[in-house]
Amino acid sequence: MKATRLLLPFIHGVEMRILEYGVLMAKSHDATIVPLSFIYVPEKQWGKGTRLEHIQQSKDFLEAIRVIAARHNVPVERYEVETGDVVRSIEILTEQLACDGMILFVRGSDGVLLNTPEVALLIKQAACPLYLIRLPARRSRRLAQQLRDLLLHWFSDKSKQGEISEQTQLFPTGVVEQEEIISPDSASLLSSHQQGLD
Repeated sequence: MKATRLLLPFIHGVEMRILEYGVLMAKSHDATIVPLSFIYVPEKQWGKGTRLEHIQQSKDFLEAIRVIAARHNVPVERYEVETGDVVRSIEILTEQLACDGMILFVRGSDGVLLNTPEVALLIKQAACPLYLIRLPARRSRRLAQQLRDLLLHWFSDKSKQGEISEQTQLFPTGVVEQEEIISPDSASLLSSHQQGLD
């Protein structure tokens, strides 16, 4: 029986939690994860070589997937490709690597791991089933800072009026910032937001 293989394409933005979601998706399907890292090189720059930071980010992505997959006991096949056309390369390699599906991430209306236009094109014309994982929107640091300042100002005013206790005045300033990193656990995210398109 042929093993299931799920493609995880990447061009930028190594986020460990998201990579773990991808590996857990493969595990939930008893599949091999196939991380495919693209180093984008526009045609006019082929002679000039690739930027070092793009190469390093690609290496970081592939190594992170290797480590996470080993931790969860998920088989992995890693690939790195230089290209000037990411979407076309994904289409060709999905077929060549015999992938049974592709994992894509979005946050709001933005692509994650891939650029937004690439994700939109893949959703429109992918030749294999897509597993689209919608991530919760990231809270703005500026908004969190404004909320914290507002709360501290409010507590300060109430303290002057004698309406709050001494304990409340010791309200920790880091509480609002901690909320930024709270997100659903991977199991509930995968079960409630994955979508297979046949």
